[in-house]
Amino acid sequence: MKKTILLTCSLILLIACNSTKKETKTKEENTLKMEKPVDNTTTIPLETDFVATGKNPSWSVHIDFDKQISFSALDEPKQLILPVPEARKPQDVNAVNYSATTENGTLQVTIFRNNCNTSTGKTFGYKVRVRAKTNEMDDYKTFEGCGKYLGDYRLNDIWALVSIDGKEVDKSMKRPNLEFNLRENKVYGFSGCNRINGALSVKNNKTISIGDLISTKMACPNATLESTFMKAVNGKEFSYSFDNLILTLTSEAHTLTFRKVD
Repeated sequence: MKKTILLTCSLILLIACNSTKKETKTKEENTLKMEKPVDNTTTIPLETDFVATGKNPSWSVHIDFDKQISFSALDEPKQLILPVPEARKPQDVNAVNYSATTENGTLQVTIFRNNCNTSTGKTFGYKVRVRAKTNEMDDYKTFEGCGKYLGDYRLNDIWALVSIDGKEVDKSMKRPNLEFNLRENKVYGFSGCNRINGALSVKNNKTISIGDLISTKMACPNATLESTFMKAVNGKEFSYSFDNLILTLTSEAHTLTFRKVD
């Protein structure tokens, strides 16, 4: 009888112990899940063009320029997903702003062209400020952190011509430049005399194609450089490479180098 009672007590203690372990494990898993950094790269959708995260990190923004802005945070507001609005450039600030409002709330994302370091030691090319609120919130909450363009968005800038086929451009002249806008699939620029624009496409992170360029019709004394530049870039396909602030475009006939404009 005593043995039966002892065996029964042992079984009860064993079941209780296992139950406690499972509860403890479940609590630990829930805690880890909540504290998981939101900038984990495995959670970034393939379509994302720009990503930003808090310096701690405690929030993140993913922008798909063809579709939506997704914001998530550990604090309120926990999530907002809005369509991407037209970009606006604030006056006297080297930045771009996206502001959208729906029935769910308002999200304002400002991307500043300044280097930014996170608390984990990562360096990003842009500082980011987010102001967010749901319709249930009285005031905006502000989040600050760092961001970067993904993939070929390194091209998404203004580039001033340095040389054509190894021959440097006269520094006393106003240099031609190209501005690539990957969101619009457009290229804008200055040919040395006239303003230019045209279609743009980037293929497989390896080549860039400039379509037939449209140009204004001003007459200028710098016609030779403009003619050479236009013949080299108009309607051409290039492979491209980066070396710090230098962009090199190489076609079948020409090699052009450009320096990033700050």
